Amino acid sequence: MNNNTFYETLGRLFSRTRTRKTAELISSAGMSMGAEAFLGFLLTIDALITILLFIIFSSIPLLRNEILKLSAFLIPSLTASSLLVPALLTFIISVCLTSLLVFLLSYTVLIMLAEERKKQVESVLPDFLLLASSNVRAGMAIDSALWHAAKPEFGLLSREVENVSRQAFAGTPFPKALDMLSMRFDSKALRRSISLIKQGIASGGEMAQILERTAEDSRAMQILAKEIYASLLMYVIFIVFAAAIGTPFLFAVSTKLISILEGVFASMPVISSAAGAGFIHPVSPSISSSEFYLFTLASATITAVFASLIIGAIQYGSKKQGIKYIPLILGASIAIFLLISALLDAYVSV
Repeated sequence: MNNNTFYETLGRLFSRTRTRKTAELISSAGMSMGAEAFLGFLLTIDALITILLFIIFSSIPLLRNEILKLSAFLIPSLTASSLLVPALLTFIISVCLTSLLVFLLSYTVLIMLAEERKKQVESVLPDFLLLASSNVRAGMAIDSALWHAAKPEFGLLSREVENVSRQAFAGTPFPKALDMLSMRFDSKALRRSISLIKQGIASGGEMAQILERTAEDSRAMQILAKEIYASLLMYVIFIVFAAAIGTPFLFAVSTKLISILEGVFASMPVISSAAGAGFIHPVSPSISSSEFYLFTLASATITAVFASLIIGAIQYGSKKQGIKYIPLILGASIAIFLLISALLDAYVSV
């Protein structure tokens, strides 16, 4: 209890808009933790990892020297006479890296959990609505019809409907209980179904017919989504090939070419300006192979992220569904790059 109070106090440092959006995401992910406590917990983890990362950067000579070089590049006049700038720069780098890692990873996990729950619910929603419609035709009220339609085969949706029905039977107004159900999932299909049910209750409409039509529309949308994905399958294959195979292959060849040119220009004799007057002089590459290697890693990461998001949008209609493909495409891209680089080093030499 004390820990929750401490985390909630830290969580109040965030804006109300951020807290409200986090609460919606936590609810969609199926977690019961409060938004302020969750944000405070992330902030505590962020601070601890930042301190650890700062110690690591300060204690490893290689990293410390790189930070000193960066400090000398940014503020040469202060770095020469003070150690404050490197220490401050190390702290800023630690905070940025840790915050990016902790919050991005946490929100990614929440989004993936919410999307998985959404997928489970939308897959059984048409059958659930049809069963509820049959219960209404049998003479049940809408709240009892939904309660008796919550069969075990509907899994997660049945458990959430049972919780909402208990709250309705305990005195919570039924429309408000339905709103609580819609907040538990980030599903447009479920929200639309609940909105139609509430409108039918308010207007005294034929609930059985409303439920049947909603179930038919939901099933038609699922069939249409599958047809769209089948028609765009070739685009998915092309994107995967380009991101996981084509891009790292070209980067590996380019890295080897730069390495060869570095060796060639290093072995060339120096030509004086007088002796070489009037002739075209070849110029060594402006970047080194090690610098291009870092560029390759950054570019491969960005390509994998955008390729995964595009695949998620094509396959499921939601970019969030593509997050789970990022590790696979990025891992394949790096593996292909290292494999091609090793083969070129083995069979191609200056």
